[in-house]
Amino acid sequence: MVLSADEIRALIQRIVSDRELQTELRRAVLPDDEYNLIKLVRELSVNVASLSVSVDELAKAQKRTEQRIEELAEAQKRTEQRIEELAEAQKRTEERVGRLEIAMAELAEAQKRTEERVGRLEIAMAELAEAQKRTEERVGRLEIAMAELAEAQKRTWSKLTRLEDRIGVTMEQEAADTLGYVLRQKGYQILDGPYNLPLNGEIDVVYTVQDAGGRRLTVVLEAKTRLSYSAVEDWAQAMRSSGFRQRLTNKGYEGPYLVYAYGMRADPSAFEAAKKFGIGLITDRGEQIEPAGEISAAEL
Repeated sequence: MVLSADEIRALIQRIVSDRELQTELRRAVLPDDEYNLIKLVRELSVNVASLSVSVDELAKAQKRTEQRIEELAEAQKRTEQRIEELAEAQKRTEERVGRLEIAMAELAEAQKRTEERVGRLEIAMAELAEAQKRTEERVGRLEIAMAELAEAQKRTWSKLTRLEDRIGVTMEQEAADTLGYVLRQKGYQILDGPYNLPLNGEIDVVYTVQDAGGRRLTVVLEAKTRLSYSAVEDWAQAMRSSGFRQRLTNKGYEGPYLVYAYGMRADPSAFEAAKKFGIGLITDRGEQIEPAGEISAAEL
């Protein structure tokens, strides 16, 4: 059977595109030894290709391994550096622990001293409490004593008040007697008195007298244990008050008036006031200053 050129080309094209046909063609054309040799060469080529691929992969793996080794070496370096840092930190920690131990020892010693001071303070507080107890007892006794003293003071004031009343009565009596003696020595006849006259403030001594010409006069006297300038001035101003003299008149004691002041003790200023305001001054030694004149009931 003769094939045409087109059929031959089609067959060649089929063989080129079909590996199995190529294999069968070689097997049919070539002797067994050559075919097997070619087969071995092809298998060797495939194996060499596979080996090349493996070698490439191994080279890549080796490269990765070397890179990993470098990374491990760098990590090792960092690890060693970190270990050195940890060693330095450990050293600093040990130093700090050493200082802390010293501080703890000092704190323990301070705590010991504090406990000793607290102990002494507790003793002092106990002693203070005992002293406070004794103080409270003493204060209690003092309060009792103060109450007793207050009661004694109260009794003393009561006695003093009664004594002042007695002194006042005695002083007024002495003033009245002295004034009566002075009036008689001056030629006045005593018609009435002496009296105390309550009149918006008590007038200590009041006499009604008659002079040598037969005129009636009222003699009034203010008595003080201690006679001062202000006492004389106040008494003089009262007697110069028309209202005050009107109340005297209403009580039956008409003017003209002779005005005196009496003092068991008279300050020097009392003498000045008596002269200034024109009233008489009497002490236990008698008349010291005469009245400057009479004051009539209508005199302003």
